[in-house]
Amino acid sequence: MSGVSLRLVASITVAGGLLLADSLRQLTDGTTTALLSGIDKGSQVDDIIAPLIADLPGVRSYSLLDQAIEWAEDQVIYRYGGYVTRKDDAHLREQALLAGLSDAELADLAALGVARRFKTGERIVHAGEIASSLFFLQSGMVSVKLPSGVRLASLDQGMEFGEMALLDEERTADVWADTDVTCLELPLDEFNRFRTEHPPIGERIARNLASILAKRLILANAKIDLLSAY
Repeated sequence: MSGVSLRLVASITVAGGLLLADSLRQLTDGTTTALLSGIDKGSQVDDIIAPLIADLPGVRSYSLLDQAIEWAEDQVIYRYGGYVTRKDDAHLREQALLAGLSDAELADLAALGVARRFKTGERIVHAGEIASSLFFLQSGMVSVKLPSGVRLASLDQGMEFGEMALLDEERTADVWADTDVTCLELPLDEFNRFRTEHPPIGERIARNLASILAKRLILANAKIDLLSAY
């Protein structure tokens, strides 16, 4: 698997396109897949290159580098066994946001939620909508993506999503079901009331959220460094 970023290429000649296509043909003659990124649909570069690589099955083209990386990551995952579904659903005690809560406290919290199921490919959360709940993933896998298609994270059972509703009134990203998904949806009003009625629990959840956000910031900075290098 090889990758080429053309993000900084503003234009290309037909001769240049032919040279690139010939190089890609030689590169993908065996088992190698070549990933091209940074080619905007309808651009001058796309108009030249697209017809030349159309008959090359080993070449994939993406407008965003992140999309190419996402495809490559998925191939690596599936090559080594893919996503393995656990036989049992994740318990709330596995949720980082709820770390430190007792079984009794978790049971009281679970009683406030609603069990939800989503099919593969279904959008669970829509960017721009009012954030009125958060979700605890019990089985399956989801992807958190910007409206542009850039994937921010992949989450599997035992993880939460939509928790930014605790800080922001509006959803900032989409969440898609990568597999069939089951989760517990907890209305934000009920969750906030529970935290208010149990101050020690509310403080612990606030600390947990701060820890989660700090780890995400570290990962986001690393990803920005990676993308800015291309």
